[in-house]
Amino acid sequence: MNPTFTTNYREMAPWLESILNDCQDAVFITDRHFNLQHWNVAAEELWFKQPDRPAKKNIVDLLNGMFPGHHEVHSQLQRAIALDEQVEDIFVAAPDGKTYRVSCYTHKFPGTYYLLDVVIILRDLQATIHRKKEIRPGVLYKTLLNSLEEGVMLLQGVQGTILSANNKACEIIGCTHDQLIGKNLIDIGGKGFREDGFPLSIQEYPGMITLHTGEIIRQRTMGFTNAKGRLTWLSVNTCLLEEFNEAVPGLVGVSFSDVTACREAESRLTESEYMFQSFMNNTHSPAWIIDEDGYIIYMNDIFKRVWKLSDSQLYTNMRDLMPKDMVEQYMANNQRVLETGQPLITLENSLRQDGTPGVYLVFKFLLQTSTPKRLIGGQSIDITEEKRAQQEILKVNERFYYTTKATSDYIWDWNIEKGTIYRSEPFNRLTGYTQNDMNLDWLLEKIHVDDRQRLMDHINACLLARNNYWHDEYRFLCADGTYKHLSDKGYIIYKDGVAVRAIGAIQDLTEKRKLEAELEQQKEKERLRINQAMIAGQEYERNEISKELHDNVNQILSSAMILLSTAKGQGDEQDQLLGKTSQYINLAIQEIRKISKSLNSSIINEVGFIDPVEDIIKNMQLVRPMVVDFECDPELEIELAHDVQLMMYRIIQEQTNNIMRYAEAGYVRIAIEKADNELSLVIQDNGKGFDATKPTNGIGLLNILNRAETLGGTLTIDTKPMGGCRLEVQIPLD
Repeated sequence: MNPTFTTNYREMAPWLESILNDCQDAVFITDRHFNLQHWNVAAEELWFKQPDRPAKKNIVDLLNGMFPGHHEVHSQLQRAIALDEQVEDIFVAAPDGKTYRVSCYTHKFPGTYYLLDVVIILRDLQATIHRKKEIRPGVLYKTLLNSLEEGVMLLQGVQGTILSANNKACEIIGCTHDQLIGKNLIDIGGKGFREDGFPLSIQEYPGMITLHTGEIIRQRTMGFTNAKGRLTWLSVNTCLLEEFNEAVPGLVGVSFSDVTACREAESRLTESEYMFQSFMNNTHSPAWIIDEDGYIIYMNDIFKRVWKLSDSQLYTNMRDLMPKDMVEQYMANNQRVLETGQPLITLENSLRQDGTPGVYLVFKFLLQTSTPKRLIGGQSIDITEEKRAQQEILKVNERFYYTTKATSDYIWDWNIEKGTIYRSEPFNRLTGYTQNDMNLDWLLEKIHVDDRQRLMDHINACLLARNNYWHDEYRFLCADGTYKHLSDKGYIIYKDGVAVRAIGAIQDLTEKRKLEAELEQQKEKERLRINQAMIAGQEYERNEISKELHDNVNQILSSAMILLSTAKGQGDEQDQLLGKTSQYINLAIQEIRKISKSLNSSIINEVGFIDPVEDIIKNMQLVRPMVVDFECDPELEIELAHDVQLMMYRIIQEQTNNIMRYAEAGYVRIAIEKADNELSLVIQDNGKGFDATKPTNGIGLLNILNRAETLGGTLTIDTKPMGGCRLEVQIPLD
């Protein structure tokens, strides 16, 4: 388009408006649909001179009225818009006999195919000719040539002799008028070259080509460095002067205009467009330009990929491309930018590159352009993952908050750099203090003096060793003056080797330590009770041995001594008395062996526990007539450990003594069974029983209980007065 014009009809520069109004040609500026946006004074006069003026301000209606039957004008204008070609040579005759030349120029948004406006110029050729007739032909020719902004030369002959040149031609070539006229092209100096930089020979100059071949050159671009070293880019046109062809063969007109500035501007524009396109297409964010009606003017590559679009969908309305649930929000935000004129940063739902729904941070703003319609630029950043992470953080924080409310642990956070410590609300309830942020000195003062230095040394040792984990226990002074036993665990965070933060949790061990202390006391009492029972048992054993020796063995030996003394004075009965004495002594020996056998545990190692138990049963039956059943698998002597066999033997020994002394039973059952890794010993009698709820003076049952517990077993007694007694011991086997 003619670079002089602008189409900002909202605010046209006064100087431009003055130029347009001084122009004697009718100038119309329209949109892509040929609706009038602006016109100059000559155009307004032409419009109002029409007897049938169109009701709507559309240039097509005006042209159809001025040139009835010339529908090709409209079609050529449409072609100019579609193909982006300038139309300068439409000649149309009006009904009043006037001939007009119609020219059409298009103006598009830089770097895009978006048509901004159309400039249409109507020139009355008869009026122009009338003005030219008022000027003398010679003066007209000379004035015309020298006023042109393009160089004009007339060439003749094989060498390209210069017959005529205007002032602009002399300026571009770098010579005076006298230095050019009559010289051949080869004599003017300078160097020509193509657009790609390769040099041109004189014979390849457009004028020489036309002289030699008759080919007409149109707008061929070439570079030319003149004799003064000035580089100029030229757009060259040639023509054959038909009226001189017969008299002077090879007469050629050459016109060339300086397009250096345009070329540099185009180069800068191309470079700027390339930089713009390169930047926008290499960014990771979708970017676009849209007009106020919602039509897409520009979109970068990532925008196309997200929405699965192509360049063919430029100038399409966003309402036809976006889902309805998204486009309303999008267009509403556009309207806010248009109404306020201020940039807008907002969140919008959109699609991601993989086609899934996403959330974008969108920046929209008005572009400062001279277009008829306002344009909105936009860029967005995919923050879907950040949004999800933010929501997850909120959930984690919420979770953490409620966890600190519900957990039995007391959470703390120590900022080592600042020296502050945060304690959760449950910790305040535990200790009775109200503040959340506590410094380290304050907390250390609350730690028991006997634990404080050890705790500080432990923390320092962990920090120096750069350990991540720390654990300790200490007593903490609460607001009510009591001490709590606390277990404290922490994780230490380091940055560049320096500890910056620690996070941990505290457990209240006060009740646990109290129970442990009580348990230790109970264990001590139990140990004393067991020791007392053992001592009592030993005394009981000693007393029993003493009774056996005194009441049985001692009596037997005393009887033997009496018989022996009697035998010394009785000659005829001496042998009989000595024999009786020998029997008593042998009986005493048997009694002593029986006592020794019952006290000696090594017998279990030698013969097992079944034979000693059967000896106990025989002795029971010697003392009192009763039925005793003994049930035991002989294989158990092989399977069971020595300490288990000895324990069962002692329990049977203890309980059978109790039965013989107190039960007055006539039937006793002793059964040893193994089932499911558990050994069961049952001793049952049909004696008179006893009241298990009342304490007894004896220690027999206590000894049985202690023996069972030493092997992790249990004792169960089922008895009642005159209802017999059933004793069961169960021992787990590994």
